[in-house]
Formats: sequence, C-alpha cells, structure tokens
Amino acid sequence: MSKKTRVLIVEDDEAIRYGTRLRLETRDYTVSTAIDGCDGLQQIRADQPDVILMDIRMPNMDGLTALAELKADPTTSEIPVIIASASLGDKTTALDIGAKYFLCKPYSNDALFAVVDSSL
Repeated sequence: MSKKTRVLIVEDDEAIRYGTRLRLETRDYTVSTAIDGCDGLQQIRADQPDVILMDIRMPNMDGLTALAELKADPTTSEIPVIIASASLGDKTTALDIGAKYFLCKPYSNDALFAVVDSSL
C-alpha cells in the first residue's frame, strides 16, 4: 500500500480553507490545515508535509514571512510551497523567496490539482 501524499493548507479564510481541503481530499490526499503563518510553521516543523499551499495575506504572520522562514531552515527548505494570492503583484516576490508555484485566486480545480501534482 502506498503512502498518501500529505498537503498542508495555510489559509486564514475558513471558506477557502474548507473548500480547498474538500477538493484535495477528493483526489485522495491527506490534508491538514493551519489558520496563519505561525500555526503553519508549527505544523510544518512537527509533521513535515509533502507539499504546502499557503495564502499570503494572513494575521499574525503572513505567507511570505513564513515562506522565507521555511526556506532558511534546512529541515524544511526542500518542502515545495505553492503560494496562493488574488494579487498577481505578489507572484515575483513569492517565487524569488522560494515558492515552487504561484496560484492566482480564485483558482479552478484543474489549476489546483495541476500545481499540487507538479510539486511532488
């Protein structure tokens, strides 16, 4: 039996977090969620997910700050991070910091599945 791919969604908007989780679970991913960058970093360091889908604008710690911390830490630097934002202006910064992909909100199921599958 093969191990299920573990995806962590770091998103402060409950509806987006829930909807994205449901979509990914239909593809047989094991999904966990975090409500902001601080919560996300704690879960990432504890659980080492296979891929991270992270929003940028969140309270307590934004996604770009969390991404920079992940990429600076040798224990988490190789985990692929997909940054999701409604602002295309964030794309260059996110990719420069180390995001593997940038996903523009709102995103379709096809776009979501394509970037998650390609990240693995």
